[in-house]
Amino acid sequence: MMKKIIVSSFTILFTILMLIPVSVFAEEVTFGQFQDDLAKAEQELKANNQSINNSQNQINADNATIRKLKSEIEAMGVETQELQQQIAESNISIAERKQQTKDVVSYYQMSQGENVYLEYVFGGDSITDLVYRLSIVEQITEYNEKVMKELENLIQANEQRKVELANKEKEYENKINSLNAEIGKLTNSVSKLGELSPGLEQEVKTKRDLVEFYKSQGCKNRSDVIGRDCAVSSSNGQFSRPIKTGYITSFIGYRWGSLHRGLDMGSSLGRNTPLYSVGYGRITSIWNDRKDGKGANNINIEYRGRDGKYYTAIYAHLSRYANVYEGMQVTPNTVLGYMGDTGFATGVHLHLELWPCRLYVDKECKRWNDYVNFVNKQYKSGFKGAESVINFPNKTYQTWYTK
Repeated sequence: MMKKIIVSSFTILFTILMLIPVSVFAEEVTFGQFQDDLAKAEQELKANNQSINNSQNQINADNATIRKLKSEIEAMGVETQELQQQIAESNISIAERKQQTKDVVSYYQMSQGENVYLEYVFGGDSITDLVYRLSIVEQITEYNEKVMKELENLIQANEQRKVELANKEKEYENKINSLNAEIGKLTNSVSKLGELSPGLEQEVKTKRDLVEFYKSQGCKNRSDVIGRDCAVSSSNGQFSRPIKTGYITSFIGYRWGSLHRGLDMGSSLGRNTPLYSVGYGRITSIWNDRKDGKGANNINIEYRGRDGKYYTAIYAHLSRYANVYEGMQVTPNTVLGYMGDTGFATGVHLHLELWPCRLYVDKECKRWNDYVNFVNKQYKSGFKGAESVINFPNKTYQTWYTK
């Protein structure tokens, strides 16, 4: 009776599992997601270029303002010199007018008992001449006083104008300093944005190439699921080889009681062998493994395969890195670095691991030990990492000459 119940329960569970859509167990990746990724990258590039243009336009405007302010400062300097000249000339005119008044207005002398004024006034030949002379004295005196007052007012106005010009010149110089500081910040911003441009342009190109690739594989609708509705292919050949000319020195398998997770390969170029990305992906880590006391140069890259799965590739023992950085989008034409023997290695070679799991991201590979266990399970189930998704010769030291 108990056996029947157990069998019946298993049958029911199996039936339920068969009715659950496959997408529940495996993440479905649609063609639309790649299109969205491309659109987002294009928007980021456009925004970056627009920021560069806006900053450059502001720099040009600030420089134009600075040129205008400097021109006005120069004009104010000329005006200040002219004012100074006018003040000097006005002072001379005032001195001359004072002397004229002193000479003509001799009634001051009369009030002191002097007779110069009387001699001048009574030197006339008639009463009319006398009146005329008196009138002339008064007119000259009034005129000189008026002129001197005007000159004094002019001097005061010119001095005030000099102060205004000095203040305005200082204000303009402060504006120029502020604009220069703003230009410095904008220039620095343009420089940083310019540094981002090549990476953004490469990212757009990479994602555009990926969209075009999936189009060539029959993907048309946004809802098309990669690996099911389009881009359906066998597991082997999803990625390209990491070196143009090379040969396998050791396949994946158990060595000395543990699984050797990577595919080892060499090349006649030795340390000058450029290592390429095996597909379209993103560098997640550039690191140096010092656990063995020597320190191996490594690169981790995250890929999304044609089957819709995520893969992590580990390139190990590099002699040196190329011009790469974490977060960089890579293509099959991207050189990552060069073959080497850094770390625990018996010779110059590339150790390549490529397994369907995102290291330090996916639950199965959240930690290094989880990743090791995941790879072991994959290998035992028949999946052989890079050997299963890249076309390699099935014999060691059999040389290939193309990626």
